Amino acid sequence: MPSWKLVLATMGIGTLASICMVGVAYAMVKVPTVNQTSTDQGATVYWNDGSQMMKIGSSRTVVQLNQISKPMQQAVVSVEDRNFYHESAVSPTGITRALINDLKGGSTQGGSTITQQYVKNAYLNQEQTISRKFKEIFISVKVGKQQDKDQILQNYLNTIFFGRGANGVEAAAQAYFGKHASALTVPEAAILAAQAKQPGYYDPAIKSHLQDTVNRYDIVLQAMVRSGAISQTDYLKYKDHLPKVKPRSKGNALGGQKGFLYERVKNALSGMGYSDQQIENGGLKVYTTWDKTLQAKAQQTVENDLKARHMPKDTRVGLVTMDPTKGEILAAYGGADFVKRQVDDAYYSTAQVGSSFKPYVLATALKKGISLKTIMNGKSPQYFTTDGDSVAAGTPGATRFINDEANAPNPYVNLVQATADSLNTVYVPLGYKAGWQDVYNLAKSAGLPKQGLQDGHPGEGGFFLGQSDIAPVYQASGYSTIANDGNYITPHSIRRVVDPTTGKTKQPTIERHSAFSAEVAHDVQYAMQSVVTRGTGKNAAVPGREVAGKTGTTNDNVAAWFSGFTPKQLVTTIGMWRFQDRTKKHAAKTIPLQNVGGYPAINGGDLPATIWHDYMSKALSLSKYNEVTHFPPPAYVGNTDLSQTPPPTTKPTPENTPTPTCLPYQNPTRDNCKPSDGGNQNPNCTLHPNRPNCPETSPPASPTCKRIVGCESPPDGNNNGGQGPNARAARPIDE
Repeated sequence: MPSWKLVLATMGIGTLASICMVGVAYAMVKVPTVNQTSTDQGATVYWNDGSQMMKIGSSRTVVQLNQISKPMQQAVVSVEDRNFYHESAVSPTGITRALINDLKGGSTQGGSTITQQYVKNAYLNQEQTISRKFKEIFISVKVGKQQDKDQILQNYLNTIFFGRGANGVEAAAQAYFGKHASALTVPEAAILAAQAKQPGYYDPAIKSHLQDTVNRYDIVLQAMVRSGAISQTDYLKYKDHLPKVKPRSKGNALGGQKGFLYERVKNALSGMGYSDQQIENGGLKVYTTWDKTLQAKAQQTVENDLKARHMPKDTRVGLVTMDPTKGEILAAYGGADFVKRQVDDAYYSTAQVGSSFKPYVLATALKKGISLKTIMNGKSPQYFTTDGDSVAAGTPGATRFINDEANAPNPYVNLVQATADSLNTVYVPLGYKAGWQDVYNLAKSAGLPKQGLQDGHPGEGGFFLGQSDIAPVYQASGYSTIANDGNYITPHSIRRVVDPTTGKTKQPTIERHSAFSAEVAHDVQYAMQSVVTRGTGKNAAVPGREVAGKTGTTNDNVAAWFSGFTPKQLVTTIGMWRFQDRTKKHAAKTIPLQNVGGYPAINGGDLPATIWHDYMSKALSLSKYNEVTHFPPPAYVGNTDLSQTPPPTTKPTPENTPTPTCLPYQNPTRDNCKPSDGGNQNPNCTLHPNRPNCPETSPPASPTCKRIVGCESPPDGNNNGGQGPNARAARPIDE
């Protein structure tokens, strides 16, 4: 057993060696130059052609300490490092606590003085490692010798991030209170000092966690009492009164479409794991998928068409264009002016999609072996059980469904014709035969969000007819899967991000999987072409180009949709509704698209399809998209075992013969469409050769519905189209 002298000698040598190593390390670490990011280099965002779209991040105004109010200085020192003026540049107790936590495997903690925080912001990156912590300590000690306390405090207040895009105390004073930092009062200083812990979170304008802000505000005031900056009397005067802050407005710089793009890029970066500070103060170079030409044409087309039709100002349009082969979002229109209305109708407003949901039902049926050639009875009305069987009226458990046009002379049609005419009385039994759970799973796999699908009440007949609440961006994603031969790709708007401080490039996580086979997709595409060539979506046709799509209209014309695509090129979804935002005078409400724009009622095949045509005609004329492509022929998967045999043909009596009528609002420019007699179409009519091209709508909402939009199917409904937009935030794209 070694003697105690040997043990002491060994310990002494070890201690001396450690001291020497620390000394050598300290001597080797030099104070680097100040990081460029600490002087406010915001993110630079680029269009997909490499040109600059915008900068994210505010300009910093560096001020001297005598230009910062005493209360502001005192508030920060009191809550962040109350011994700042009396102790060294580092805190031994804080460092010890942080190192012990690190060695135990916990997160790398701060334990930092104001000097250390300044060094971390101004000289080092945000890497969370023990070696970086030692660098921080050594540099802090040296900076503490090179600069006096006032200089360090000044530099610290000029470099930290306060939220609201404000880097530095002067920018923060302007962003929160509209005044110079020299004029900040005790309560205002306390609010800004609170931001040092979690920038932007403790903002009194954010009501969702206002109590957290109140609590943090109180902590800062109490710290100021303990440090002697304010008295107990002052504390009692201020503690129950948060200072009034400016509204969280981006200002005119984000007017028009720029604000929507700004928020989409920021949210996409957040989804990739970047913090607000990294985004607004990290000098990131962000290369996006956004096509500036398509973006401009989307805005131009929507706004011109709405104006030409004299549509009300509360008309909302969400438009999204994607490249289905890459999952890239190329353009999106979410509103006319972000500054005036900060609701992105392309990304976050949802409405029931009506019959534009039917392609997912068809894909499921085909996947289950039901052929396009299957003959089904499309007469209206019909009563269906949950097995999809047509039964007599009054049968217990049966639900009544109707089509929204007069019965055809021969209601027995194949699935292509049923899709073209959007026959609810075919798609309800088809959905039941395919299985509601399988329809749900396929739609989800294709790109529709879980929450929106659940809102559609899977299991009810109306689920197959589009009573799910979906935002346009997700409907575009689902149709991209159909257009991409059944292959899903996560919709995304960022290609890569380059961090100049590390030189590293990061890309978003992109999921790819097959939702259904290419053969199934080809059959769905074939059926959807009939919608545009001879069905409810004729107004979307683009001369010289093949187009597949589907219309959707909800009950009382509250929402109208058209989604479509060209072969392996562009997918565009357009959703339209009227929504009156809440004001002091009235509550928020939806308004039917009726008696507006020259239409008695707007359906998916009307103005949405017209806007789609006008926009896509411009898009497809661009050199990058002007190649004429073709859809593959149908594969005719499955069999026709479910085909229903038409009854013997009998000549109906005249009084029982339904007289087809033309809806002039289907295309107001087409005159003389009413048949001259009960069976023949007027030769001047360019609509369906056998019967008028009538739109499909949805059943009334249930009086028990409690949501803003998206109500359950009523007992006698057909497709339970929605009640309008639901501004519920959907999960962010690019997550």
